[in-house]
Amino acid sequence: MAYTLAQDYWGKGLATEVAKGILQYGFEQLHLSRLICLIDPENIASQRVAEKIGMTLEKKVDGIDGDNSPTLIYSIGKHG
Repeated sequence: MAYTLAQDYWGKGLATEVAKGILQYGFEQLHLSRLICLIDPENIASQRVAEKIGMTLEKKVDGIDGDNSPTLIYSIGKHG
């Protein structure tokens, strides 16, 4: 799951609405069984969005993007 919003639109609830739409589309249209978000540990706002849509922190990993920077993996299964 990925989305990007211009800074002018931060804090207006748009990211949560986008994430809900992606979640619904992934489960209902694509019939996926699980979705994940890869989040920079310093991005508290994205962590909150993931939690608002029912995702939970699965684990913290290092080096997922090839430069050893830490990444949080949030996930949700089709049935929560």
